[in-house]
Amino acid sequence: MTKEIYNYTVRCRTCRCKFEVQLFDTHEKNLFLVDKKVWFCEKCKKEYFEKQTRQLTDEHKNVGFQELVGTEKTVSWAVKIRSEMLNKVKYLRDSLIFDNDEAREKSEKAFTLFLEEWQAETEAKWWIDHRNMNVRDISKRIEELKLTQPIQKG
Repeated sequence: MTKEIYNYTVRCRTCRCKFEVQLFDTHEKNLFLVDKKVWFCEKCKKEYFEKQTRQLTDEHKNVGFQELVGTEKTVSWAVKIRSEMLNKVKYLRDSLIFDNDEAREKSEKAFTLFLEEWQAETEAKWWIDHRNMNVRDISKRIEELKLTQPIQKG
């Protein structure tokens, strides 16, 4: 059984131009979507993603990351993924509690080494391939780095 295709005219939220969209659900559900969803024409959508990509890339450059390499779409997606993953690292780092200064220092060194590993990754594909990395995976890698890196004093 095939679903019917319905065409609807919607208005871009940014430039207010009208354009056609195809929706595949029931007519009632489609009308709800047409009314409630925020629609953007292709031109405004492209401008939005370019602006977002530039902004996130600049933020990442400020903390030592380089521009990503890949197609326009993969770079845009990967920059967003990298931002989400950096937020996971920040969450993990901020949630740690230490017994003493030595443990804090060892942890900071491991975080620095971990971020250096990520800073070396400039291919958008790598970030997309690792997009499902969670806080537990990050924590595990940082623990591995902690165990292999001795604290240097002096």
